[in-house]
Amino acid sequence: MELLKKSVQSVLEKERIGSPVFLRCVLHVTGDASNLLSPVAEMTALANGWIPSSPTSVYAQGDADGAQVTVMLHYVGGQMALLSVNRVDVETAIDIMLVGNKGVIYHETPVGRHYLNATLPQLADTGELTEAIAQSLESGQPITLEG
Repeated sequence: MELLKKSVQSVLEKERIGSPVFLRCVLHVTGDASNLLSPVAEMTALANGWIPSSPTSVYAQGDADGAQVTVMLHYVGGQMALLSVNRVDVETAIDIMLVGNKGVIYHETPVGRHYLNATLPQLADTGELTEAIAQSLESGQPITLEG
């Protein structure tokens, strides 16, 4: 995951896509993951690192102990992130689309014919907004973040 973060960050620093306005990220994790809250919190940390303003609200749906969790983040500057973590029987993979005001970054692993060269995402425990995500999952309501 660090390699992916550095790669995207270098594109952002060169302003090749302009300022990020929308992130769609789908993470597939193997069935070994006991709870999806940690991976979705890590995706939130990834989004917060790329979106150039602070999150104002988080809305989560799904079941952290089930097969899928989706989180929508709204940011102060009007940006949005839609993050989905899904439990799968195959190996961990990630699909990212980061839209800027001047271009788009796409990333997918594993990727078709380049599958053997793909680096699978390694999750760390660097999640953000874990408590707010859990609260939104429990209540079924958006959570306003204090900023």
